[in-house]
Amino acid sequence: MDFPGSLPAAVAPLPGDVDPTDLLRGVLDVSLTALQLLRPVYAPDGAAIIDFTPEYTNPAGLRMLGYGQQPRGTMLELFPHTLANGIFAYYQRAFAAPEPLTYELNYQTDGLDNYFRVQARRQGPLLLVSFTDTSDQPRSAAEQFLRDSQAAEQAARTEAERQRQRFHEVLMQLPAYVAVYHGPDHTYQFVNPPYQGMFPDRSFPGRTLGEAIPEVHGLGVGALFDRVYQTGEPFHIPELEGWFDFKGSGEPEQVFLNLHLQPLRDAQGRVDGVLDYSYNITEQVRARRQVEQLNQELEARVQARTADLQESEMQFRTMADAAPAMLWVTDPAGQCTYLNAQWYQYTGQTEAEALGLGWTRAVHPDDAALARQQFLDANARRVPFHLRYRLRRHDGVYRWAIDAGQPRFAEDGPYAGFVGTVVDIHEQQLAEDELHATNTRLTRTNVDLDNFIYTASHDLKAPITNIEGLLLALEEELLPAARTGDVPLMLTMMQDAVDRFRRTIDHLTDLSRLQKEHSPDRDTVALAPVVEAVRLDLTPLLAQTQGRLTVDVPADLTVTFAEKNLRSVVYNLLSNAFKYRHPDRAPAVQLRARATDDHVVLEVQDNGLGLDLGQGEEKLFAMFQRLHTHVEGTGVGLYMVKRILENASGRIEVSSAVGQGSTFRVYFRR
Repeated sequence: MDFPGSLPAAVAPLPGDVDPTDLLRGVLDVSLTALQLLRPVYAPDGAAIIDFTPEYTNPAGLRMLGYGQQPRGTMLELFPHTLANGIFAYYQRAFAAPEPLTYELNYQTDGLDNYFRVQARRQGPLLLVSFTDTSDQPRSAAEQFLRDSQAAEQAARTEAERQRQRFHEVLMQLPAYVAVYHGPDHTYQFVNPPYQGMFPDRSFPGRTLGEAIPEVHGLGVGALFDRVYQTGEPFHIPELEGWFDFKGSGEPEQVFLNLHLQPLRDAQGRVDGVLDYSYNITEQVRARRQVEQLNQELEARVQARTADLQESEMQFRTMADAAPAMLWVTDPAGQCTYLNAQWYQYTGQTEAEALGLGWTRAVHPDDAALARQQFLDANARRVPFHLRYRLRRHDGVYRWAIDAGQPRFAEDGPYAGFVGTVVDIHEQQLAEDELHATNTRLTRTNVDLDNFIYTASHDLKAPITNIEGLLLALEEELLPAARTGDVPLMLTMMQDAVDRFRRTIDHLTDLSRLQKEHSPDRDTVALAPVVEAVRLDLTPLLAQTQGRLTVDVPADLTVTFAEKNLRSVVYNLLSNAFKYRHPDRAPAVQLRARATDDHVVLEVQDNGLGLDLGQGEEKLFAMFQRLHTHVEGTGVGLYMVKRILENASGRIEVSSAVGQGSTFRVYFRR
């Protein structure tokens, strides 16, 4: 590069045998400070700077930026993250300022990890930039402390995430009903599969307890949740009775729950949520009540018996034989003294085979020892007995049954033995086993998918980097004479293929993160600044397409959403609107937002190619599916948008006409 002009008059004269240009070149070569000349790239109308092209970088600058020779390309092509970290905006300001401007930042993207101090000023039509890199200098104690603190913080976050994931896996596998609520309104943050299985048609995350399950208002449960949240003391409600419309049929069903409420605390020890841990004991309660009712009837008959005792015994047997369940009675030693007709009809046993402990011979050999042991133990301690086991039917088929019994006492107080029932629950048990197996398979499938995506994206990065390096080496080795015919086009196509492959790997990494992100942290985010930031990011695309973006977002409109996910949603919708433009007209895109009672609605309307929704919206939002294949893309963007919204209890809709344009509507729950 030539260095025109002469040294300023204020500089002391140089020896006569020293050429100023050679001296300046030598100074730049030996300088430990990086120096760079950037030429602005203007928009087609010449009004705004949309990029910078490096004209010259001295050796210190090449070393700090990791280049062996003068870089080729624009700044946004070489260092795309300068838009996000503020360097690009700083260069725009420095070019327009009358005096040099200074900027400092910790740059940890685009292959760099250093703390830069930068000063820049306009030099004629160019921007002169001087910067230093702390990797060339001993780090200050403060900077080293900051880096050590960041490393420690990252390690702590990793360990916390590992513990959180382990706790989440435990909750997902528990057979009980588990839910986690946040805040004084008891907003659902998590429900495990058994809890969701109770209400298959209801949505929980992001909704309050009263909104998701209005039946609790009649039970007074809300006040108990408030009590736990306000006092920080756990609470237990045994055998809570409630009526719930589980299937959405309009016909409530009775259920009994052992309800445990546990306060949850934040890092400062303050109560910020409630853990709901419940068991469904409906079958046990009904069986016990049936036994209790039977006991009451038996006791009433004993109290009312007369000399005609034989007639009373016959009446009891008639009643027991007519009962739909299998009934049994034992003496204080635990020996079965009576089984009703239902037992004999079901098992095919005779009285001689079944009485005493003979009933255990109808139990599956793998369950018989446990059934015998637990019953005799309950009899010895005179406590209720409850057990599931496989019982042989008269045709030799083993079916699941519940055996439940209660201790009984004579009128004058002595222990008299047990009375109990046996109920066939085979279909219910099979359904529970299938549900558990399905949940296990789904969990394993999700883990396998996450591992595959992570492994694929990780293992593919090295070979694609090698391919890119070989392609660059090939370009450097090719002599000008060899760059003829289709060679330049083929080199360009090869580089495009590498770029597309790298973007696909990045999308796979994003998908892996999204698969694990069920309840991302949410903040109250102003929508207008996020839209403006995305508009600035899309400035090159708007200039390239000569497109127009109209934004109508109230300044005070906010959404409760993770800010990074909100930015991703807006970016995908706007970039698609300009990418899929109609070839016969410049793209005109409108972004509008409004608030309703339940949602914040964001609309993106374009005048582009439009979509044939006859192919199915499910294809539009499916992974790696695209309705327009002539435009470059991976088919992941809309899938990720839909998944992000569903994770936050939102949704996305689309209306479109081929050749006229499309309108996407995003609903954020308020």
